[in-house]
This record gives sequence, C-alpha cells and structure tokens, in this order.
Amino acid sequence: MPRPSNRLRPPLRPPALKQGGTIGIIAPSSFPPQVPFEEGVAFLKKEGFNVKIHPQVESRHGQFSGTDEEKTEALHAFFKDPSIDAIFTACGGNGAIHLLDKLDYPLIKAHPKILMGFSDATALLNTITARTGLVTFHGPSMSSFSKIKPEDRQSVVALLKGEKDSYNFSAARILRKGNDSGEGVLTGGNLSVLQALTGTAYAPDMHGALLFIEDTSDHLSRYDRMLGHMRLAGWFEHLSGILTGDFLNTQDNPERPFGFSIEERVLEHTKAMDIPVLSNVPIGHGEHLTALPVGCKARLEGQSLTLLEKAVA
Repeated sequence: MPRPSNRLRPPLRPPALKQGGTIGIIAPSSFPPQVPFEEGVAFLKKEGFNVKIHPQVESRHGQFSGTDEEKTEALHAFFKDPSIDAIFTACGGNGAIHLLDKLDYPLIKAHPKILMGFSDATALLNTITARTGLVTFHGPSMSSFSKIKPEDRQSVVALLKGEKDSYNFSAARILRKGNDSGEGVLTGGNLSVLQALTGTAYAPDMHGALLFIEDTSDHLSRYDRMLGHMRLAGWFEHLSGILTGDFLNTQDNPERPFGFSIEERVLEHTKAMDIPVLSNVPIGHGEHLTALPVGCKARLEGQSLTLLEKAVA
C-alpha cells in the first residue's frame, strides 16, 4: 500500500533558474578551498550565469567561514535580495547545524528561491523544507562542481531550469525490490548530519519519506551505529524507500574487520519493512553527484526515479 506523504502542505516551489540569472554564493559551513571554489565559479559563468559572492565567504572563524551570526545574516540577505535568483553553498565541512535555531523561516518562505548544497548543508536543506515547505536541492556545492562528471553538471543545471523530471540510475543495484509503491517525498543527504538531527526539533518528518543517504571518510561500524540510532528513533518505520549513494573512503579495522557492507546493514536495519532499496546511486562525495529536490514527491521503480510534481515553478 502507498504510504502517507510527509508533506504538511503543498510544496512551495522556487522560481526556475533562467539563463543569465544570478547565483548567489554563501558559506554556511567551513570556508572553501580556493582552487576548487574558483573552478566552480568559472563553470557557472561559462554556462551563462552571473555569480555574486557574499563577503561572508571570505570570513574566518577557526575552521568556519565566519561566525554563526555572519552566516545567518548572509543567508537572510541573499533570500531577501531580489537580484539573486538562486543560492548555492560554497562547500561543506562543519557548522551549518548551528544556524537552525537562528534562521528566520517566515522570511525564507516569503522569498522562495533555489537553495542548493550537500554534505554539511543537509541540515539546512531538510530543515528549511520541513519548516517552510520550500523545495530545496541536494546537489553540488561550488567547490565540488569541478570534480564531478560533465553529464552530472548538466543534469544539475537541467533540474534547476525545470527541464528534468526523471532519472535512470543504470549503474545502481536493486538490493530489495519491495512490494510497496516506492512513492514518497524525497528527504535526505549526508548520513552523519541526518543522524545528528535525530531527536531534535529540526529533524525532518520521515513519515512516507523516500530517504536518500551518503557519507564519506568514516568507519563502517560508526555508520552502523548511526543507522541503529535512526532505527530506534523510529525513522525507518514509515519510509517509502531508500536510495544509498557513495560512501567514499569508508574505513575499517584491518585487524578486526567489521564484516558487513553499508548496504548489508541498511537491509538489516530495514528488514521489517518491505520497501524498495537501491544502492550505488550517483549522490555523494565522489565523481558522480546529481541533484535531487528535497521535498518533492517521487516514485522509485527499479533503477528509475520519477518526479511526480515539479521541483521549480
């Protein structure tokens, strides 16, 4: 049986990105590495977009790109700025979670526009979608555009322009076909960030969600603990399906191997639910990173993902 959607309201779709539009760059997490960041800016300009970098990107506060107050002010400023058509994050790292209790969600809802990032930005994307209904986009940050495949870069641009409504993940593996429809609201991102939201007032509603996860540079045993925490918190009880992406540079103890893959543990933690599970989806910190609209209803069938509603207006 189809599971209930986790939407409390119809999705608030941001205006589509138009050729020649202006993309604003903020840094809600760590400060960006210079060369990859500049390469990302060059790509957007080559594609015909204008780029406006908020001065906050140059701020430094330890590893962070400025203080929480500077980051919050930058995000609010670009949402209010009528000359900015979309907002991209500079890079991932750490610190976005500290903004969640400082954001002006009514302000964001009153000025809907594209917000895209991934990794640490998972906290912003899912919370803003949950609090405002605004569709956000899990996709490349400025510092990752240069390392992903050209076809993925073009796929991202097509989605933001409203020219993409389906995905064919031909290299993905069907881990469980499931008997349910696989219809749900796209929710997810970085596993460790999602797990950090568990039990807080900023955790997304997983009822009827189509969950996608990825991560990088952590131990298999720790990923398993994260999944276990989320299972005990009830996150998996009412999912419509799961997509797992890259778990790049996963670590293990060679003297005492964990003994299971991340895919095996996902299946174990969701064995009580007969839902579809697809692995090796091109999302994550590797060379493949397509964009997915958080808050948009979609259907997962085999290796195909179809958007059931428009991601942009």
